[in-house]
Amino acid sequence: MSSFAETASAATTQPIIGWDGYPLPQKYPTNRPLLIWVVGYDERHIGGTIYRMLFKPGAFRIIQDLKTGEWRAWKPWELADKLREEETRPAPPLIPPRLIDPKGWAWIERARRVFATCRLLNGTEIHAFSSKSEPKKGDPVDLIHIDEDIEYSGHVAEWESRLSDHRGRMIWSVFPLSKNTALLDMSDRAEKQRDRAHPDVSEIVLKFSDNPYIDADEKRKRLEGWSDIERRARDEGEFVTDDVLVYPNFSPKVHGLPYSDDPAGDDEVTRVLRMRGWQPPDEWCRYMVLDPGHGTCACLFAAIPPPIKFGDFIVLYDEIYLHKSDASQLARAVWTKVSGKVFEAFIIDSRAGRQTPMGFSHTVQRQYSMAFEVHGIRSVRTGSEFIKGSDNKDAGINQVRDLLTIRGDGTTKLRVINVMCPNLRKEFVKYRKVVTRDEIKDETVDRDDHLMDCLRYLAAFNPQFVEPEPAKVSPSLAYRAYQDLMKPPEDPAQSRGSIHMGPAA
Repeated sequence: MSSFAETASAATTQPIIGWDGYPLPQKYPTNRPLLIWVVGYDERHIGGTIYRMLFKPGAFRIIQDLKTGEWRAWKPWELADKLREEETRPAPPLIPPRLIDPKGWAWIERARRVFATCRLLNGTEIHAFSSKSEPKKGDPVDLIHIDEDIEYSGHVAEWESRLSDHRGRMIWSVFPLSKNTALLDMSDRAEKQRDRAHPDVSEIVLKFSDNPYIDADEKRKRLEGWSDIERRARDEGEFVTDDVLVYPNFSPKVHGLPYSDDPAGDDEVTRVLRMRGWQPPDEWCRYMVLDPGHGTCACLFAAIPPPIKFGDFIVLYDEIYLHKSDASQLARAVWTKVSGKVFEAFIIDSRAGRQTPMGFSHTVQRQYSMAFEVHGIRSVRTGSEFIKGSDNKDAGINQVRDLLTIRGDGTTKLRVINVMCPNLRKEFVKYRKVVTRDEIKDETVDRDDHLMDCLRYLAAFNPQFVEPEPAKVSPSLAYRAYQDLMKPPEDPAQSRGSIHMGPAA
């Protein structure tokens, strides 16, 4: 109701009157016609909801004010108004017929009130679109109002781009749909901008239990009848993702380290890691998993502490997340993480690794192996090569779920250092199942899953603790070049003599 009132106010240039009886500031231009888009899920939504809210009477009830004689919104939570319920009448349309150009309607199906365009006498046009159709391009729009769910989340970015020419605004009046990734992303943006004085995105949560227009006894009935998930969504405005996420039981508070800011509550694993700046000791066994790619390339670093001393754990202690990079750039980033440390094995996405990109003579895996060799990056078991990660996605996902399971002693085998793995934590929240209008499938959405893939390969590999050998520090490229330069020539006659080092040498 609030959102359609704002849309109607923008279209008619009539201000909304606040609770104090004064008009709210206008957010939209009043000196020229506007172009407004309203978006519904399908044509039935356009005819059944959007048309009803904007152009039919009865969206709410009004009553004549005893002091001013003016008609105003009925306030049933006030006793004086509640006792006068019989004097109320349906409110007129938000956009009454007198403001609409009689020839300004363009209908898709008039019998069902499915309209394409409504032109007002002031020149403003309201266009209605189904979210199932391709988004219209090229028009500079002043206001886009999306009501409830949409078919394609990817359309939101295109709709937003239509607002730039006129510095327009978007309203999304919606139930907290956990299946809609665009809505979740927008909610994340609002959360990040909460402390800004003038945020680009603001989120307003309206609770069912706070709605003064609904009778208190009716609210009690609904709240008692709803399941916990329905109550959290409908009343608290939460995005309930339990049935959509691939790993709904992951929690930074349960699986993340540290459990609290107070070191007094640390267990032995956390105590040692905190003392070392969240880097595993040399006697822990390390593994690295690589998910190659030019668009996004990800590495996940895992360490297994000696089980006799610490217990049965796998600690994810670091990550690499690069965009638009090649094998050499990744190798340089990896070298900074692995130099001076012993790794038991490297694991790679086997499907991506065996591909040979156009214009290259080596497979992806071979390219990364050669880059690792150049930078002196080696593991005990694989050298500069990789163990191929399992292709069985379903089995790998189930093995990750086993690692996340809370055991009898209250611990989980998988533990994540929160501050060192921010992208991994984001992917846990975004890694979702394929959702259609009618069902949630067991398939996964192939996006926001680079570190999730790494974790799946690691779990499928079932890494074990192996006591590491003493580290052999790999010299840097510059130092190795210097060593080559200092090698005496086989022919003494070709002696280089002295060398000059330093600026401009």
